[in-house]
This record gives sequence, C-alpha cells and structure tokens, in this order.
Amino acid sequence: MNHTVNQKINLARIVSFLILIAGAVVVLVPLAWTFFTSLKSPAEVFKDNFFPTVWHWSNYKNAVNAIPFFTFLKNTIIILIPVMIGTVFSAALCAYGFARFQFRGKKFLFLVLLATMMLPSQVTMIPMFIMFKEIGWVDTFLPLIVPAFFGGGAFNIFLIRQFMRGIPRDLDESAFVDGANRMQIFTKILLPLSMSPLIAVSIFTFMGVWNDFQGPLIYLNSNDKYTLALGLSMFKGLYNVEWNMLMAATILIMLPALVVFFAAQKYFIEGISISSAIKG
Repeated sequence: MNHTVNQKINLARIVSFLILIAGAVVVLVPLAWTFFTSLKSPAEVFKDNFFPTVWHWSNYKNAVNAIPFFTFLKNTIIILIPVMIGTVFSAALCAYGFARFQFRGKKFLFLVLLATMMLPSQVTMIPMFIMFKEIGWVDTFLPLIVPAFFGGGAFNIFLIRQFMRGIPRDLDESAFVDGANRMQIFTKILLPLSMSPLIAVSIFTFMGVWNDFQGPLIYLNSNDKYTLALGLSMFKGLYNVEWNMLMAATILIMLPALVVFFAAQKYFIEGISISSAIKG
C-alpha cells in the first residue's frame, strides 16, 4: 500500500515538474528570441536562423545613441520615485483604516473599493484627461504622479489590509497604554511589521510605472519629457522598423525590472502568500 502511494506521489511530482518546465519554456522562448534578435544585423532579422551568425554587440550602443536614452531614463525615474512613495504610503494608510477602525458603512465602502477593480481604466480615461487639461497639467509629469497619493489602488489596499488584519490588536492596546496615538501606532508598529506586503506593492508599482506606455502617451507631448517605454516607439519609422535596435533597447529597459524582481522575490512571494492566507 505504501509503495503504491509513494509511486503516485512521485508520478505527481514528475508531472508537476514537466508542467513547470513547459511553462518556463513558453515564457523564456520569446525572451530568448528578443535577446538574439537584438544581436543580429538588419538583414538577418527576418531570416530563419534563431541565433545570429555574427553577434553585433554594438547594437546596444547604437540603440542608446539612437534616442535620448538617458533623458528618457531620467524622466522615468522622476515619475517612478514619487509614485512609489505615494502609492505605498497612501495604500497603507487606507488599509490601516479598514483593518483597525470601526465605523458606519465600513463593509459597504470596502465592497465599493473592491468593485473598482472591475472598472476598466478606459472608462475613466477621457474624464481624467479633460480634468487634467482644464487645470493645465497636460504635457507635465503631474497627471502621472499626483493620483498615486490618493489611495494607491484598490488591490494594493486590499493586500495590505489583509496582512494588517493578522497583526494582533494587543500591540495597539499596549501602545495606547504607553501614550501612543493612532498615527504613531501606524508608523512605528504596523508599517514596520507589514514590510512584506509593502515590498510586494512596491514591486507592483515599480513594474507598472516602468512599463507604462498608455499614461505617458496620453499626457506627454514633448519629446524631451518621454519615458523609456514611450521612447521605444522612436525605433518605429513610417515605412520600416529597426527591429534589432528596438530589441536591444527593449532588453536594456527590461533588465532593471528583472533585477528588482529577483532581488526582492522572497518578500514579494511572502507578502502575497501571507495576505491571501488571512481571511476576512
């Protein structure tokens, strides 16, 4: 009996392992194609060979020089840093309210908050653009930065709130006895204990801002204010596309996001798993 059970467990592990390998191949093949295309000559891009016959590492240098790469990098960082700060802090503050305070209509408001996740961004795109145009913020970074300080996103609030609900309330009561106020409890107790979901939210925000194409496309008109994601469109001409340099620039832009994710993946997975395990 035990032998049969062990065989079934081993078979299940082998099947799971094969499924994971298949999934990894599906994800990695396009990435490998992008990398090898970035090293090909323009004439070789559309040939059948997967690997370049001659490795043109100069494509990376040419891609950086073909567009104002470092200007776009600076613009992206100018947007990225305040958005990350605003998103993490405002989402944590809202989550603190839902996790620790009791007030009339709390459950209804939380359901409304969760319902906004089902609202497509295209629904609010035109009203927001009209609003920012009326106050003169078009062709500035403000429409891409300021909204981050007003809530931080429904999913982020939900994720942090779930984690905070698992922190014992005894800590709050002990802090009250010691003379701490609500804000001190939030900043000195709950925030330090909630680092895992905060890091997870930071990674989500980093990925979203770093790869955001739609937002800068709508609000930025001047080339000197473009972000990296928007700058990639400069490799697309009216009649042709410089695929090798486009792929080289894509790899360069992709690298920081990969480094950030792999460096913080432990906290990312921990924040997601712990928050999802807490009910209520």
